[in-house]
Amino acid sequence: MKSKLFLLPFIRVIIFTITITFIVASGQNLSGIVTDVKKTPLPNMNITIPALQRGTTTNGHGSFTLEKLPAGNYTVVFAFIGYRTETRTIDISTGDVTLSIVMRVSLLEFPTITLTAKPQPTDILTSPQSVSVVEGRQLDRQRGQSIIKSIENTAGVSTYSTGAGIVKPAIRGLTSQRILVVADGVRQEGQQWGDEHSPEIDAFDVERIEVVRGPNSVLFGSDALGGVINITKAGIPAQDAPLLAGKVLLNGFSNNNQGAGSLALYGIKGSLGYRANLSARTADDISTPNGKLFNSGIKELNGSSMLGIKEDWGSVVLDYSRVEQEFQIHENPIEEPDATPYQSIQHDKVHLAAKFPFKHFRLEIDGAWQRNNRKEFEERTSNTPQLNLVLQTRTLNIKGHHYPLGPVFGTVGFSLMQQNNKTLAEEALIPAFDLLNIAGFIYEEISLNNVSLSAGVRFDSRKLDVSANSPLNVKKQIRRFNAVSGSIGIVWRVTDPLAFALNLGRAWRAPTAFELFVDGVHEGTARYEIGNSALKPEASANIDLSVRYASTRLQGELAFFRNQINRYIFLGPTGAVDVPSGFREYQHGQTDAVLIGAEFTVQAQITDWFILKSGADIVRGEKSNDNIPLPLVPANRFKLGLHFIKPSLLGFTNPYFSIDAKMIAAQNRIEEFETKTEGYALFAIGVGGEIALSSGNISIDLAVENLLDKAYRGHLSRYKEYALNPGRNITLKVSAPFTIIK
Repeated sequence: MKSKLFLLPFIRVIIFTITITFIVASGQNLSGIVTDVKKTPLPNMNITIPALQRGTTTNGHGSFTLEKLPAGNYTVVFAFIGYRTETRTIDISTGDVTLSIVMRVSLLEFPTITLTAKPQPTDILTSPQSVSVVEGRQLDRQRGQSIIKSIENTAGVSTYSTGAGIVKPAIRGLTSQRILVVADGVRQEGQQWGDEHSPEIDAFDVERIEVVRGPNSVLFGSDALGGVINITKAGIPAQDAPLLAGKVLLNGFSNNNQGAGSLALYGIKGSLGYRANLSARTADDISTPNGKLFNSGIKELNGSSMLGIKEDWGSVVLDYSRVEQEFQIHENPIEEPDATPYQSIQHDKVHLAAKFPFKHFRLEIDGAWQRNNRKEFEERTSNTPQLNLVLQTRTLNIKGHHYPLGPVFGTVGFSLMQQNNKTLAEEALIPAFDLLNIAGFIYEEISLNNVSLSAGVRFDSRKLDVSANSPLNVKKQIRRFNAVSGSIGIVWRVTDPLAFALNLGRAWRAPTAFELFVDGVHEGTARYEIGNSALKPEASANIDLSVRYASTRLQGELAFFRNQINRYIFLGPTGAVDVPSGFREYQHGQTDAVLIGAEFTVQAQITDWFILKSGADIVRGEKSNDNIPLPLVPANRFKLGLHFIKPSLLGFTNPYFSIDAKMIAAQNRIEEFETKTEGYALFAIGVGGEIALSSGNISIDLAVENLLDKAYRGHLSRYKEYALNPGRNITLKVSAPFTIIK
């Protein structure tokens, strides 16, 4: 009943907005021609305006037209496999625009645009923050056993893992509550405070992943201290799509005998489009060079459906998804060799999104409802959970993007988040609570020739209404947190391929109910954990400086950062042991902390068939007062890859062969309760390509990870004290599109 009442104002706004849009005049056209450097027209080139969700392709003469566009300033993207992605900023506030675009051949994988670093889509060179994008064939090759595993080789990103399926992101030395995961513009809200609680997102139902490194509280609010991971699903098909088409994805992993696959169906009739997806995954125990890890299997069954309408007046899309996961947890065999604990998670999400272009601004409205049910069991044969938490989250985001006022354009936004958490099992761990967060922000940008200036400010007000809980010794109470966050950025585009960027940001994070009030045995982490009701919100001040270069044969970035976090919340040992459970006691505390580091990435096309890729990331985190290292800071690493690719070979399109090496340094700078880890090197090889069909390209990717079956312990593995990381793993990934009804 509450969710219906929550959606009523949202539905009224949509109906009112649709009515208004019919009296708004629009009619500007964008047209042009796309050629290569030899002036040869390029057919079937993809042209999109992300801000309007409009797109088309060039005809046989390389020409294109997009009609009835609302007046405004937009980024237009020209993309096609084998060519460098081109972007143009156009102003059609005064009339029609005609473009002449020259595409340059390149084997490098160019990200199209960034959607997360700023309210308006932009290219990578113009982003004030460091951004990485994984999409297309790159995502096909990197798609892992969990969604976060797909980005573990991204600059500045590490993975905090519990086996093969439970993987949390770590960006620039920060993880869990300090990293915000966003799915299609909506905060992913589960019980993400837990070390062994990963994002409940189907790895198959993803089209694009964007990683923004550095604080981003202005656009997203609390928790975005280390960065934002924006995950985008495939949307409603374009208007020239078939009536019924689809794609089959199949993945196999030899290490744990895992089989996984998905079936997607989509189509459009007139302006009404749909999409549906069903996926499943099952895996046995993980294999290491020292043998199998008992009780480390995975089961997963997911589904989603989407229905939407696209017209000249805008679009409205309704999306529903459900993720069901079961993860077995491998315990220390010295302490409990026969233990079979496991987790069962169900995550439901309903998302209603609407976008409307007006004469002077563009309106975006997102309303979502999520229900996360997490159960933790002591043994595989048990049907009674020791922990049973139900979290319901309702969010509403409204953004108004105004068109240029002279050289100034930007966004005004409002967001609302309401949460209700219930504890249903005998073990409470955290009390029931209601949370309400209201926020407003403004973000403006000025474009002055080759210099772009941006600034934003946001105010958040959060109310945490905590229910009384006798076992936890918690009285009914209300906590209030208010915060102001801001950012200032400057990008100097020296030449077309070269840019310098400087970004200053202030972000914040409110303490969670878990950090404030937890008191009990947390089976998932094998600790007795104690909260601290005196905790205050964290506040960070970050400086980010980077230089970027992107030409047809060379692309790279060098970035430096310093992130000062006041009142950093950490979990440390008390020195005591909980007698009934035998677990060591840990309590939350606060201190000032600082993280500094650098990232380097480069890919260079040496010849017409050879690409060299390399990268490194370094991070150092410590408590400011006593220079004691922060916990869970990833080890420094260096990567080198040799990729060989041809336009065609033996009937395959874009065939490739790759050799990759990853060197990870020893991590000896640890907090007292951590375990040191030695350095190691991992090697991988891959081969694959595409088979061209009338309905699309079938892609096949075969790879061998940990080629030499190296025995090692990752510093961010929760098993590192008593188990090795996985050994050699042969993976096979197939993607096959099909068309049934045109």
